Amino acid sequence: MTSKKNSGFTLLELLIIVTLIAIIAIVALILFNPWQQISKSYDAKRKHDLSELRKAYEDYYNDKGCYPTGNIICYNTPKANYKGVGAGGTLVGYSCNICGSETTSPNFPYLSRLPCDPQHPTKDYLYQYDPSSCPSWYRFYTDFSNEKDVDSVDLGCALGGCGLKYPPFPTPQYGYDYGISNTNLEQSNVYNCIDSGNICNTCNTYAECIVDFGCVDKNKIYGSRGLCCGKNPGGCP
Repeated sequence: MTSKKNSGFTLLELLIIVTLIAIIAIVALILFNPWQQISKSYDAKRKHDLSELRKAYEDYYNDKGCYPTGNIICYNTPKANYKGVGAGGTLVGYSCNICGSETTSPNFPYLSRLPCDPQHPTKDYLYQYDPSSCPSWYRFYTDFSNEKDVDSVDLGCALGGCGLKYPPFPTPQYGYDYGISNTNLEQSNVYNCIDSGNICNTCNTYAECIVDFGCVDKNKIYGSRGLCCGKNPGGCP
């Protein structure tokens, strides 16, 4: 009488297979880094959105002789940006946010739908414009997932180095990594880094911070003192 040969896996063989699958999965995660891929797709969309806005804005300007005011494009109320405080302050612009997904977003006929940051409401596109009734300049800013994106570095906006120089209180200075404008973007020259005593110190521009020996951790460079203090509460005694 012949016995049937057992063709199933032994417990040891199953453990080896499971271990190999786990190793392959870990290697795949390391190589492909899904979060990094998602972040890249977010930033690619942001660049595309701002590029489309630039085209629409030039069409609008060609027709109207002005750029849009906030009530034409923003879903929230524009805030005044003052240089200085009190009666001596100078109005330098208005700022607000755009997102076509918001119910309060206006209908802007130069686009089928206004764009919205892919991580809204955590992040928003920031719009700043000339405070006149017929704006002659505008700026759009976005907060990248990859704060050291090559385009961000080329613009001088790496690590939150662009944005509002004179924001409405209590909004911090700067904090945006990319932008478009028909004039110059507002770029920070008050970058801060963490020194050997874990204190926020000014190192001027991003390029200067990178080579500053006092900046002991190159991963802790920020577009302004406010951003540095916010990320390192003990660094601003």
